Amino acid sequence: MKRLQAKYKKLLLELEFLYSDLEYHEDVFDEAKREFQKFLFLYCDEEGINYESDIIKEEERQVKVSDPEKVVFRDEDGNTSDEDMEKQTKDLEKSQKPDEIKKLFKKIATKTHPDKFSNANLAEKTLNRQIFMQAKNAAEEHNYFKLQQIARRLGVELPQIDPKRLKLMEKEAKRVKVKVGRIQKTAAWQWFDEENQEKRRKIMTQYVKSLLRKHN
Repeated sequence: MKRLQAKYKKLLLELEFLYSDLEYHEDVFDEAKREFQKFLFLYCDEEGINYESDIIKEEERQVKVSDPEKVVFRDEDGNTSDEDMEKQTKDLEKSQKPDEIKKLFKKIATKTHPDKFSNANLAEKTLNRQIFMQAKNAAEEHNYFKLQQIARRLGVELPQIDPKRLKLMEKEAKRVKVKVGRIQKTAAWQWFDEENQEKRRKIMTQYVKSLLRKHN
C-alpha cells in the first residue's frame, strides 16, 4: 500500500506538470498557427501558387484567403492536429465514475465556494474563486485527474488508490505527452519556434510540397 501511495503522489505531480505544459503548448500553438498561415499566403504568392485552387480541399473552398482565422490548419500528414486524440480523451472520460467526481468536487467546494468568502479580502476572494472554477470545470469535463490535483493542493483527503486507478493515471499522462508531442511535430510549431529565416523558409517549402502532394 505504501508503494501504491508513493506512485500515486508521483503521478499526481507528473500530471500537474503535464497539464501545465499542455496549456502552454496549446496557447503558443494558437499564435503559431495564425502567424504560420499568414506567412503561408505570402509564400504562395511569391511562388506563384494559387492557395485556394492548388491547396485548399474542395469542401473547404468557401473559406477565403482573406479570412485566415477560418482556415483549418493541417499538419504534415494532412490531418487536423488533434483528430486522433479525441477517441483517447473520450475513452478516459468514460472510465471516470460520476459519483466519485461529484463526491470529490463537493469536498473541494466546501473549502472554496465563493459564498464562504463573502467577508474575505479581495485577494482571498479571487484566489478561492479561481480554484473553485477550476474544480467546477474539471468536474464538468469529467476530469477526475485534475480534481485530484486540486484536492491535494487544498489538503482535501484523497480517495483510496488502487492499481486500476493508477493505470488510468498512467494512460492519461501518456495521452497528454502524445498531445504535446503532436503539437511540437507540426510544421507551424517548428516554423514558429525557429529563429533562422532560411530554415523557416525551408520548413514552409517542405510543408507546401506535402500539401500539394496531398491535393494532387
